[in-house]
Amino acid sequence: MNPALESLLADADLCVKCGLCSPHCPTYRQTADENESPRGRIALIQGWATGRLSLTAALRGPLDDCLLCRNCEAVCPAKVPYSRLVDRFRAETGQRRKPLAARALSSAVRKGLRHPTLAKLGRRMLDVAGRLPAGAAWKSLPPSGNPESWYGDHPAAGDPLAHAGLFLGCTAAVADAATVTAILGLLPRLGVGLSVPRNQVCCGAMDLHAGDAATAHALMSRNIEVFGERPLDAVIGFASGCSATLLEYRCHSETRAAETLSSKVQDVSRFLADRIPEERWDLAPLEARILVHHPCSLRNVCKTESSVETLLRRIPGAEVKTLPVKGRCCGAAGSYMIEHRRMAEAIRTETVDAILAQSPDYLVTSNIGCALHLRAGLQGRADIPVIHPVQLLARLQRV
Repeated sequence: MNPALESLLADADLCVKCGLCSPHCPTYRQTADENESPRGRIALIQGWATGRLSLTAALRGPLDDCLLCRNCEAVCPAKVPYSRLVDRFRAETGQRRKPLAARALSSAVRKGLRHPTLAKLGRRMLDVAGRLPAGAAWKSLPPSGNPESWYGDHPAAGDPLAHAGLFLGCTAAVADAATVTAILGLLPRLGVGLSVPRNQVCCGAMDLHAGDAATAHALMSRNIEVFGERPLDAVIGFASGCSATLLEYRCHSETRAAETLSSKVQDVSRFLADRIPEERWDLAPLEARILVHHPCSLRNVCKTESSVETLLRRIPGAEVKTLPVKGRCCGAAGSYMIEHRRMAEAIRTETVDAILAQSPDYLVTSNIGCALHLRAGLQGRADIPVIHPVQLLARLQRV
């Protein structure tokens, strides 16, 4: 057996098949199919790696259906590195046994988002094809951003507290310009200088989860080089999926530079909660019910969900609540909501029902994929603004 498969099996053999993870798995909750549970998928990987099972479409399907939400890792008593296990299986098997349509769609999504011209074309296509899971949501987005105004240095106003790098990710210009604008306006006012490197690239998460480890590692190396060149107190991410990936660069590269970058990465809400003294906040009152949705990546990898509530509770007059456990995973999972439309929408229904039961005035989430997916699910059912927490804070900060 080759060393790669031996290592894969070593991770898989940590699973004792106790099943404690199953109730927390979004796909198992929908199907009650053991193959669609974490322990079921691990058993399939073990069967394939030992040669007892062939790589068929039937075996591949459940492993491609996984959202990699990592809810299972959060409750696993054996600490099975489930995400690493699935990523490595996908890397070993590549695109084999995937339907042609699925391969084409996956490639189009990943390549399109990394090229602004293609991304804008893709946005127009989604506007027309509202039948796609995110299509309806894109129609309500503000105009695409202008990255040219973002790049470079943004000095702190007054007495500087810190100087941070801002990681944009590959969806900012086409899908999340409002959050970038809010960050570039708010943080310098609070005393944080920002550097936005022009030559940063996608974090690599989509390629990693699609089984293209070579492309993912090339993107990671580029970002390690770009941000490593600068004397920064922190590297801030505002899409929790990107922040989670950057935090784990140290797991994909054993270099000192990768370790240094990962050690500096913080989700923007964590950075603001930890670094900005209370006296620098001057938030206007807002008599509103704010419901917080925590993306899986923020809870299970970044582990900084409490920072969002800490910040929002500083808003005078606001009532802040967290979405109940039942609605934790929304089904977006990056490009999953496009590549696995039916499952993504089925999972989202549970989340949207939980949101409507709370009757909020605002829904706050720290991931653009979750925002798009939930915005689409709410359309036609309720007029609830879905925004990033920093957008709300930027609107209310008076100083």
